[in-house]
Amino acid sequence: MSLEIPNSPYVTWDPKEFEKEIALLLAVSSRKNYQNGDMIYLQGEKSRAFFFVRKGRVKVSILKEDGSEKTLAIQEENTFFGEDAAFDGHPYFATAVSVSDSEIDIIPIDRARVVIRENPDVAFLIIARIIRKVRLLGFQVEALAFLDAQKRIAHILTKLISEVGEPSPEGIVIRKGITHEDLANLTGLSRVRVTTILNNIEKAGIIIKKRLVLTVTDPDKLRSLLEAPYCREV
Repeated sequence: MSLEIPNSPYVTWDPKEFEKEIALLLAVSSRKNYQNGDMIYLQGEKSRAFFFVRKGRVKVSILKEDGSEKTLAIQEENTFFGEDAAFDGHPYFATAVSVSDSEIDIIPIDRARVVIRENPDVAFLIIARIIRKVRLLGFQVEALAFLDAQKRIAHILTKLISEVGEPSPEGIVIRKGITHEDLANLTGLSRVRVTTILNNIEKAGIIIKKRLVLTVTDPDKLRSLLEAPYCREV
């Protein structure tokens, strides 16, 4: 499993490569503010638009009738979401919820199609973003199918420090307000199992847990958990 390819569930992006194309899409959008916890769309709803996170953060997840949840992605600023369902005409296959106070641009699909016809390079922007998400889902399936519980946690933490980590004197800090429940939803594990594994990893001197902040003090040792041939939890 490659650690170099961007596949963290926290979808970040530097939009400089497509600044012109993004501006064309946002020119036909409307803007709406969402508070933490507000639903943007619900799985099963007919898709008529896709979205751009101008400010804030959005969680995209699949919900079951029993209340269980599988988080697919956390959309950070300057990223699109909902475009896959919007373009294939099917209902949204997931639910999107704002997980902070957010400012979202809403791009109607009929207007987006006009923009694409007049500016074909915009299609490359959409394709690039969809491919990123297909890759993300593929890596998630791989992790669920082939990694044991501890390796799932080690893998997602390794990806997070690589893509959204911030250097500090203690190590690499993940300041995303990620909870044990979030990690459980991202890895397909129970919250109790996640807590047990994190406690073991902390006792091994690999991480430091504080409220909504996690510091990886020994990234090399964290990566070594992924390379172990057998499941022997630290």
